[in-house]
Order: sequence, then C-alpha cells, then structure tokens
Amino acid sequence: MSWQAEHAPDLTVSYDEVPYDGLTHSETHPSLLATVGALMGMDPAPIENCRVLEIGCAQGYNLLAMAVNLPASEFVGIDFAPVQIEEGHRAIAELGLSNVSLHALDLMALDDSLGQFDYIIAHGFYSWVPQPVRDRLLAVYSRLLRPNGIGYISYNAYPGGHFMNALRDGMLFHAGRIEKPQERANEARRWIDLLAETGEARTVPYSGFYKAYRQLIYDYKEHLGDEAGRSNAGLLHDELEEVNRPFYLREFVDNCEAAGLQYVGDTEFASMMATNVPANVAQVIQSSARSRVEAEQYLDFVRNRMFRRSLVCHQSVQITGKPSLRTLQSLYISSNARDEEVERPSGSRPARKYIAPDGSSLTTDHPVTIAAFDYLSEIWPQRIRFDDLLQEATRRVGRTGKPTKTAKSDAADAQGLGANLLKAYSVSPVLMELHRYAPQLTTEVSARPVASRWARWQVRQNSRSICNLLHKRVLLDEPDCFLLLRLDGSRGLDDLAQELIGGPLGEGHWHLKQEDGSPPGTTPALAQVKKIVRDRVEWFAMAALLEG
Repeated sequence: MSWQAEHAPDLTVSYDEVPYDGLTHSETHPSLLATVGALMGMDPAPIENCRVLEIGCAQGYNLLAMAVNLPASEFVGIDFAPVQIEEGHRAIAELGLSNVSLHALDLMALDDSLGQFDYIIAHGFYSWVPQPVRDRLLAVYSRLLRPNGIGYISYNAYPGGHFMNALRDGMLFHAGRIEKPQERANEARRWIDLLAETGEARTVPYSGFYKAYRQLIYDYKEHLGDEAGRSNAGLLHDELEEVNRPFYLREFVDNCEAAGLQYVGDTEFASMMATNVPANVAQVIQSSARSRVEAEQYLDFVRNRMFRRSLVCHQSVQITGKPSLRTLQSLYISSNARDEEVERPSGSRPARKYIAPDGSSLTTDHPVTIAAFDYLSEIWPQRIRFDDLLQEATRRVGRTGKPTKTAKSDAADAQGLGANLLKAYSVSPVLMELHRYAPQLTTEVSARPVASRWARWQVRQNSRSICNLLHKRVLLDEPDCFLLLRLDGSRGLDDLAQELIGGPLGEGHWHLKQEDGSPPGTTPALAQVKKIVRDRVEWFAMAALLEG
C-alpha cells in the first residue's frame, strides 16, 4: 500500500454526493473536432447531421447546448451517476429536446446497442480512471466510431504533470484525513494559499509555481478554457480524486495504437506547431524528431505541458497532416483581432499588425489579407465561408471587375489569403478561428430581440457563467441576467427599460449613477435606462447570445 492510500484510505467522492459542475466545453464541439480532422486530411461527417456520444457526460449540459442548436443531429450521453443523469432528464424535458438521450450506465457495461457514432467525446475521464477502464474506453472508441469518425480524449499530461503531482500529493497529505468532501476541498485550497505565500524564490525554490497554481485554481483557464473560477466539485473530482494519472503524448499514442486507433492531432491546432518557440529550438526539434508525434512530444517538453485534448481515429484512415487550400475552402472563418499600423521603409507596401485578445499577432502586407481581417472584425462574432471572405476582400482592394483581373491573379489572391489564415491559425486559435459549422446568430439588435434558448434556460437555473451560440462560456452580472431572461421575442427595448424602472431600479434593489446629478436612490430618467438597455443588448449580440 502506498503512503497516499494509507494516509487517505477513502478519497473517492461519489458523484451523486458531490455532483460535477454542469459545464460546457468549447473544445469538445464536433465543429472543432471536424475542423482539425479536415486539416489533417480526413473527411469528417457534417456537423448539421451527425451522431455524437459523450462518455462521462455528468448532467449532459455539454450535449444539451449542442442539441439545442443542431436539431438534425443526435446526441447520446452516458454517466454512471444516476442523480446527474436524472437532472439531465429534467433539463431535456424543460427544453423540449427530442434529439438527445442520457443513460445512467457504466462504461464497462456499454455494448453495441447505442449504435455507432461520428464523434465520441470523453472529457476529464482518461486520467481519472484505473487502467482497465482506460483500456475499455479505447476499445469502445475502436468499436463504436464510424469509419471516418473522430474521437476526443482529454487527459493530464507530462512533463507539466510532474509539478501537478507534487502539489496533488501535498494536498492529499494535508487534507486527506478529512472525511467530509467539501471540508477536504476547502482545506486543500487553504494549503495552496499557504504555499503561495511562502516567500521569494531565493528562500523557497519554485514558489512561483505555487502562485501560478493558486491562480489556476481561481481562473482554471488551462483545463477548462473559458471557465471562470474553480468549484470544489472540480477540485475534488480532478486533483483530489483517487486516480489522477498524467501521460506523455508518446504513451497515449502507444495505447491508442494497441487498440487499433491512431493519433490525429490536438484540438488546439497551434500547439502542434513550433510557431511560438525560438527559431533555434524549432531547428533542433526539426532535425531530431523522427515523426510528427516525436516533434509534438518535444514541444510538450519545451512548453512544460500539463493538459492535452487529443483526437483519434481508426488506423485505416489516411492522415496527411498537410492542410490544403481546398480544405480551407470547406471551412468557416472568424476573427476579432484588432489592427495597428506597422512602420515600413519608404516605398514599401503598407503593412498591418493584427493582435488577438490573447496577445498573439500576425503582421502582413498582403492587401487581400488586410481587407479580410478588417472585414472579419466588422462582422464578429459571425463566421463566414472562405470563398465569401475572399470575394469581399478582393472587392475591397478594388480588383473585382477590373480588366486586368485574371484567373492567375484570382489564384494568387486565394493562395495568399489561405496561407496567411493558416499561418494565423497556427499561431493561436484566438487570433484566427476555423470551423466546419456556423450557428444562426445575429449581430443586429431587432425590434424584439431573441436570446439563445439555451442561454435563457441557464439563467433560469441561476447560472451566471453561460454557454453562448459559439459553445463558449460568457460571464454575466445580475442586471445582464435580468435582461437576457426577458429576451424571448415578446418585448422591445423600451419594454425592458420600463420593466427595469418598475422593478429592481424603482424598488431600490439596484442603483445607477445619475447623469443629471440627482441624489443616489432617485429613479433614473427613462432615457438613461433606455440607453443602458440598448448598450447591454448590443453587447449580448457581440457575445454571440442573440439568435438570427
């Protein structure tokens, strides 16, 4: 028996006792899985008409968010916690969904009765189950994936997992004897807070990592992408779970190949590329790696990677690993990068630098690419087909319809734009987004706006971290929730302003800073409230919360 098991003999927390958070995960959407698959040479099933299975689906909210917006696709979830599945069933009934089903079922008992699937998802599962269950998971993928199907498996990764293991062991050593799960999680948090305050690196080696991990607990962007905050349920079922096993990429790939599967890539396409490492490091990797997997393993060492979101498929599928213009033409494009001028030598062609919210950037002097980025910024968060983007960009640079325009210039425009879009996507998925599906959303505020049905349902469950039409989470404050809940197509903006004045504002629950200098607590002018309402609803549109 290990010291860990001896010190804390019953660490396992029932998912019925402490249900997992009802979360959605943008990286698991079939649109992203199909995008990476297509870029790597596959021909994935269309998103608008596919079958999706999620293993370890909790309440099924990740699937429900997809099912609301993809009525012609079918979604199936399994989880061994009956209480969570029952909660999912209630949500399905309230939303009136007929294209999603959830089953209280142990993976070890899963047979072929559910049929085969185009996409299979297992998020936060592989590292947290014993080896026989991991083997079973890969066997299920091999058996239930359709011939061109794509499987998603996330897991804790080495080498960063070594640091995580040290912190996990410390939390278990300190809090493992506490029987009540919530108290155990709270005490583990206090231990991390204590470590983060231990002092400077010169007196306590690696104390900077303690601070980074404390921030990770509060933000948790590495594991959950866009989740705000870290609940006790997440801490208990991840770091403090009885099994928590990181893997090197090469280990994971070997396990997949033994099950008749092959590694396709990572949902974060940029992580597969050496675009963000120093040139001398990239050169060593290129000369040393004997395969694509070895090259990515090198990059994991360089980046001290802690978590992976890997895609797999059948070994019979041919993976080229070489994105083409033809593939790009099948995708939807979006970007909200801001631009700034670049100083250039006199006589040089003008250049622009496009910067994403995560700080990544692309500098280009290609006129069509500049016009394309500008247009994408104008229509954000909408997604547009490559050919439509190319047509608009060439129109903006003034070449459409001119006598000098030739088939050769058309091809050059397409090749130049395509190369730059792929370069941007290889730098960061925030700088450039590629997808196989475009949801029906609007950036225009209509007379009677309609918010996403799924978003409104989440607000009714008292959630402020809600999933938008792009399958990304958005944080709302209390006034946002008040307004969003009422965007069902029955009210205009003036109606919403009146409800605010007659409700929380008039009753003194909320207060606005008066533009006319009136004392605090005075009911604000209708014009001021109307402006606030319009500003917030326009923000909802930019946050992809309004249906088209």
